[in-house]
Amino acid sequence: MAKSNYSSVPSASLAKALSTVVRASGKDPYHMVHLQAENGKLSVRCFNGLMGILAIIASEDKGSAFDATIDAQAFASLVSSMSGAVTLSPSGKNGMQVQSGSVDVTLKGINKTLPEFEDKDAKKVLTINGQDLLDLLRVGSCAATDISLAYAAVLVNITPGETSSWATDSFRAATCVKAIGGETANILLPFTLVNWLRSISPRATVTVKSSEKRVTFDADDSGNVVKITSPVNDASKYPALSKIFDAMFAARGVKFTLDAGAMSKAARQAKTLGADTIALHTDNGNLYLRAKSQTATYNNTIRKVDGEIAIFLDPQFLSEGMGLFTDSPEVLFLDTKKPLCAKEGDLRILFMPKNPPAEKKVEEAEVVEATPVAVSADQFAQVAV
Repeated sequence: MAKSNYSSVPSASLAKALSTVVRASGKDPYHMVHLQAENGKLSVRCFNGLMGILAIIASEDKGSAFDATIDAQAFASLVSSMSGAVTLSPSGKNGMQVQSGSVDVTLKGINKTLPEFEDKDAKKVLTINGQDLLDLLRVGSCAATDISLAYAAVLVNITPGETSSWATDSFRAATCVKAIGGETANILLPFTLVNWLRSISPRATVTVKSSEKRVTFDADDSGNVVKITSPVNDASKYPALSKIFDAMFAARGVKFTLDAGAMSKAARQAKTLGADTIALHTDNGNLYLRAKSQTATYNNTIRKVDGEIAIFLDPQFLSEGMGLFTDSPEVLFLDTKKPLCAKEGDLRILFMPKNPPAEKKVEEAEVVEATPVAVSADQFAQVAV
C-alpha cells in the first residue's frame, strides 16, 4: 500500500549530512538526532549539551510535515550502507520507518527533545565564502589540542576592513588575514568547533552570527545548508599575538626562502627516525637540517643562504607548519633563542626554538637533551621582542 506521508532523499546526500551532524551527538541524554521533513526540505540536528550541528537537504515530500527523534549513531550507520533513494516516514511516537530497496527498518523513537541552540540575541557580524573561512581556520593546527587548555582555541578578529585568525599553543603561533570586513567582533572559537567547521563546503556562503554567549556559522551551498553553533570563550584573556607578530616580522635578521614541501618532508623524515629535535644551521654558506636519535643520524642540505643561522626546533611542529604553506615562504632568522618567522601571502607562522644542547656546538648539530621552550603570553611577548 502506498504511503500517504513520507520524505524521500538520495542516500548519498543523507549520508553526507549525517556524517557532518552526528559528530555533535553526545552521550545520554544527547545521543539522538532530530529529523524534520517539511516543504521539500529534510533537516537533521544533533546537540551535545554545548555545541550543535544542523544540516538541511532537499527532499521529495508527500503528505503533511512530520518529525522524529531517533538514535543518532544507529541511523547514521544504517544510511551509510544504503544506495539509491531512502524513504523516511513517521512510525509510532517519535519513531521512523526507513526504506531503501529491499531494506525496511523501523527505528524506535526517543521521547526526549533537543534544545534550540541558536541565540535570538545573536547578530550578523560577517559574510564570507567557504574557502576564505577554511583558509582562516588553517591556523588551528597551531592551537593546543587538549581542549582543557586555554589555548585550545582560534581567535577570529573581525573589523570593517579585514578578518584575521590567530592560534598558539605557546610553542608556535600562526595568523591568517583576509581583506573581508564585517561588524567589529572578537570571537574565540573552541578547538572542537574549529574542527567541525572544516566540514563546510569551500563553495558555500557563510554567515557568522555572534552574541556574548554564542556564535553560529550558517553555510549555504546551493540550498544545502549546514549550521554549527557553540558557546564562545572569553577573548579578553587571549594573548596579544598581533603585537608579537608585528614586532617579530619588523625585526632585522637573515632572510631567505624555503621550499615548504621539501622542508616539511625533511622535518617529517627526521621525526620518523626518532628525533625529537632538529637543528637548522649554516656551514660555509649552506643551510643544513640535521638531527640525531638513538638509531640514526640525519643530514639534509637545504640550500645556499647568505648569513649565519643556528636554531633548534621541534620537527613535528616544523613539518606541520611548513605543510600549511603552498609554495616557498620567506623565512626570517633572528637569534638562536628567538622564534623563527615564516610568511607567505596571508599566512604567517612563528616557531618557538628549543634550548640548545648543553656544551655542544651548534654547527655539530648534536641534538641531544634539547628541551622545548614553553612560554606564557607575557614571556612570549618578551622573547619576541
